[in-house]
Amino acid sequence: MNDDNWNVSVNNRPDYRHLREDNASVLPAIQSMFMNHSGNRDVNSKLIKLGYRAFGSFNCLCDDGLFFYDAALYSAGGAELDIEKSKIQTPGIWDRRNDTTLMTDSGGFQVMEGRWTPKEYYEKREQILAWQEEIGDIAIAMDVPSGSVNNRNAKCIETFDEALNWSKRNFEWQVKNRHPEKSRMLNVVQGLTTDGHNGVMRWYDEVKGFCDRDKWGDNAFDGWSFGGFAARNTPTLLRVISRMLQDGLLGKDRNHRWIHVLGATAFERVATFTLLQRALRQVLGDDKFTVSCDSSNASITISKGTYYTDTPNKISTRQLLNANWFQPTCGKDCRTHCTESNPLCRPCLEKREKDMTAMFGTSTLNFHMSLDHIFELVNFDKSKGRPSPLGYLSYMFISMEMFLRHSYRRSAEVVAKKTGVVAQLVH
Repeated sequence: MNDDNWNVSVNNRPDYRHLREDNASVLPAIQSMFMNHSGNRDVNSKLIKLGYRAFGSFNCLCDDGLFFYDAALYSAGGAELDIEKSKIQTPGIWDRRNDTTLMTDSGGFQVMEGRWTPKEYYEKREQILAWQEEIGDIAIAMDVPSGSVNNRNAKCIETFDEALNWSKRNFEWQVKNRHPEKSRMLNVVQGLTTDGHNGVMRWYDEVKGFCDRDKWGDNAFDGWSFGGFAARNTPTLLRVISRMLQDGLLGKDRNHRWIHVLGATAFERVATFTLLQRALRQVLGDDKFTVSCDSSNASITISKGTYYTDTPNKISTRQLLNANWFQPTCGKDCRTHCTESNPLCRPCLEKREKDMTAMFGTSTLNFHMSLDHIFELVNFDKSKGRPSPLGYLSYMFISMEMFLRHSYRRSAEVVAKKTGVVAQLVH
């Protein structure tokens, strides 16, 4: 991958869409709190005053974004499922470009975390399905994760069979009631081990019938996703995919052209998924077959008081800025006394700009922030212990862009060293 792909210049709006063309697709998991700001009038007014195109400047999925990307994951777990309310509350997810692909997770993680019981999850099925089909392009079926077993947070799940049977009940309802012209839907493979009663192979055998077009016609599921142990363990994942090929459950003839791995975007694994995608495209004769993965890393880091940025050789995390970062030589508080027109402030500002470049790396936002915007980054909502809305949006923007760049760049370095691996996988 040429280094020119990573150059960022002042006033440039970089386009990262090309990175998905011959690589596994990395889908940043967008948090509902992030999208909620798109419908907040006060936040949008402040952004406009600072020279941005409101929330859209921070949304890589829309025409106004300061950088462009074309794929993401959005979960029903934290979203407003009432479609009309959602359009008002989170317009940013509805106003995305036509070239974007939005994958919707069904909210199984909420069951594993104990926020919903399996029964409550099932009772939301109509609302979840309608929301998935209306808002997204690809949907994850309503699984109850096997990780719920022995999880003290999960409610009403004690055995592997319970998780599997609730999942099958959800899948059957979705297969019967979905509208395939609205959204592709991916079957889900879970498991606690590779083989045995609690194994991934057993789960696969129990649910593969929902991809059977001879039985379900166009309503059959359109592809596959892997969660839990099945997603974490690469040898097991490859073994299941081999079975899928033997069972005729992959390929464009049956419209099973997508594999998604939930919650796995370490760059070494992105490299593995890229090699796998290239091999499957050869085996299936389908240059559009896609392997994807998602991660909430860029979002979670903000909640921990850090953000992602880049250094000359790697991505790193830094602490969110606070008022102590501003240490003026004049002894006055920069936030109330500093102006760009004041000649006494100029030397201090020049140092600040250099420090800021080091703090925020080569993020596109670094080249669009005014002094007033920089001061906003140290304002915290004391009642909630987190950055102000503008600070949150800014750190999220930087983290997401840096994480995407890091994932693709480092995975490309690994792939370049794995010459011959695709041929081995094919044969």
